[in-house]
Amino acid sequence: MPRQKVSREFILHQSLKIFRQKSFYNTTTSDIAAACGLQKGSLYHYFPSKEAIMIEVINYVHDFFSKEIFVHAYNEKLGAKQRLEYIIDLTEDIFIGPDGGDVMGNIGVETARVVPEFAAPIRSFFIDWKNALSFIFKSEYDEEIAAEYAEQSVAEIEGSILMMRIFNDPEILKRTHTRVLKKLKK
Repeated sequence: MPRQKVSREFILHQSLKIFRQKSFYNTTTSDIAAACGLQKGSLYHYFPSKEAIMIEVINYVHDFFSKEIFVHAYNEKLGAKQRLEYIIDLTEDIFIGPDGGDVMGNIGVETARVVPEFAAPIRSFFIDWKNALSFIFKSEYDEEIAAEYAEQSVAEIEGSILMMRIFNDPEILKRTHTRVLKKLKK
């Protein structure tokens, strides 16, 4: 028998897993409801639409990365290379792990032109990622070069996540992370 009550966070967590597996367009509200142990109609007590769930999932992921990963870029008790290594280790755990996947990149590409309300929160996530890396690179480079290296790094990491999935080879992401680390001299 389906559960009667669940938390919004539980729904977001389950939705994230399904969106990673099936993509936004291939996921139905019935899929989400079933994963949460709810009747489809009950899901609408929590969220008015699949799009509303996705926006919350994007914000949920962004909040997680901000509090658990990006924050380490600003810990000046550690050296720049240590901060970058720490961020790399954390992101590899997420992107390479069994539940891994790049929901921001995937949803961004999948919906960029057809669901405009997703664009701003996804863009905000990538801006925060670039800013975190730029802050680290500023320990060795001027602001312009640091920003350029940060943008290159995020773009290369995103591309390597895609290639890693296509070729089922986590070493692709690891090699990219090694190249990103080499941008720091110390």
